[in-house]
Amino acid sequence: MAKRKKRSPLPVIFSLAAVVVILGAAVYLFERASTNSREMDKTLYYGLNSDDQAALVVNDTILGNKGVVQDGKVYIDYPTVWSSFNSSFYWEPKAQEMLLTLPEGTFIWRPEDETGALMIRDGIPYLSAELIRDYSDIDLEVIPDPYRVVARTNWTNVAVESITQPTVVRNRADKKGEVLAELKPGDTVTLVENGNVWCKVATPDGLIGYLQKTEFTGAPDETLTHTTEDRFVFPHLLSENKICMAWQYMQSADDTAMQELVNNAVCLNTVSPTWFTFADAEGNLQSLATKEYVDAAHAKNLKVWGCLQDLYGSEYPAGTVLATHDVRTHVITQLLSIAESTGMDGINIDIETIEEATAPQYLQFLRELSVAAHEKGLVISSDTYMPIYTYYYNREEQAKTVDYIVLMGYDEHTVGSEEAGSVASLPFVVQGIEDALTEVPAEQLINGIPFYTRGWTTVYGEERPQSEAMGMNAADSWADAHGISLHWDSDAGQNVGSSDSETERYSIWMEDEKSIEEKMKLIEKYDLAGAAFWRLGLERRAIWEIVGKHL
Repeated sequence: MAKRKKRSPLPVIFSLAAVVVILGAAVYLFERASTNSREMDKTLYYGLNSDDQAALVVNDTILGNKGVVQDGKVYIDYPTVWSSFNSSFYWEPKAQEMLLTLPEGTFIWRPEDETGALMIRDGIPYLSAELIRDYSDIDLEVIPDPYRVVARTNWTNVAVESITQPTVVRNRADKKGEVLAELKPGDTVTLVENGNVWCKVATPDGLIGYLQKTEFTGAPDETLTHTTEDRFVFPHLLSENKICMAWQYMQSADDTAMQELVNNAVCLNTVSPTWFTFADAEGNLQSLATKEYVDAAHAKNLKVWGCLQDLYGSEYPAGTVLATHDVRTHVITQLLSIAESTGMDGINIDIETIEEATAPQYLQFLRELSVAAHEKGLVISSDTYMPIYTYYYNREEQAKTVDYIVLMGYDEHTVGSEEAGSVASLPFVVQGIEDALTEVPAEQLINGIPFYTRGWTTVYGEERPQSEAMGMNAADSWADAHGISLHWDSDAGQNVGSSDSETERYSIWMEDEKSIEEKMKLIEKYDLAGAAFWRLGLERRAIWEIVGKHL
């Protein structure tokens, strides 16, 4: 009898393995295709650790800080209010008062008043969300379950998209992501980040998540609009003509020097004498202002903007003097009284000692001064360093209240610089203007231009060079005395040169007719409000012909 051949089990094993693989793939694909319908816990989503916390959502961004819920009200700490909601509020620690200056005047709230608008927790002032909403030029809503404050302070280039089909917003760009919100056709979201498949969006009630691109219109056909209420709009006293201003450095009340200095300045229309300084910590002013000076300037068709100066090294810095409402009021009262008695046309604020910690009180001073001065028809201008050095100056907030902001487009290199260089190279000036225009409207921005140059002496072997500031004619003499041959540097927009001795190198970046013209071209290019020059007496006569050509 023949033996049956034993069959191999391998085909069966391979077949079973194939079935397992196919089933596994099917399960995987099914899971991939399926969607998650689970709703995400909003408390977890916002990172809220207790019932007395509230999420803060500003301009479609969830802030790291949290609000405080007390008696059904949401309160927000002052530093967060100042940085993210409204920097017009000002907390005065000494008086324990919250101030807000609007065109109609200054409002004051205290922790102990009965409005419930303000409370103190751990020494920090908190403002109620309702107070912020009612006294701010912003959109703000308080939403419960869980508590969150949803606010918008910026409406520029915000795309609004319409939902085209029933869908959900998920917490991540994946169908497995948990559900944040259910949407129906006709609902709207703002587009936060565009993507090829998934887009980051924000719902009106402060939920930021992801939608597939096919589920909304897909194009920013509609943008958010906003109309500012009149009560938040500060009036501005702007000239129909370009401002052509120059500072005059004053050491006495004598006006004869001014009359000589402006004789050749045929296009000058405004002069700013450095008349005022702080005489003490109580805000008393030392003044050189006279009616005779103003009358003489007016006779030459010049406006007079008396200048309040506070420079580094001052015995009574503004950060100390302007710390209280009473002292600020005293300073303003003096300025307005002198303006009335002399007939001057405006006030220029040249306070250069502002630090980040004292910026809020400086802004409050400008608000209070502007409101009071505009009632008298006085123009207010404030001087500011280049934005690259002073981001905390909050020029956008300044521009709401003052009439003009004067950008000090110089001091690229100063007496304390570690290397020799230009006072105001063209790229430095361009960057300053472009940075400032992100905060200040062009019709309010005046570019400050130097009439001075620094001559640099670098002693071999020493780390830091020495320099001296000088006017145009003196700079020419300095270059000649050191045997410097000048050449035009198109990148710097200046005539530059250097020479060497056995022990030293001499370098100079000239401010002259040609460099001033390059800077004046920027006034036209950016359609700025005008130009200001530091300072009268350092220029040559031919400069004014160039300035006039471009203004």
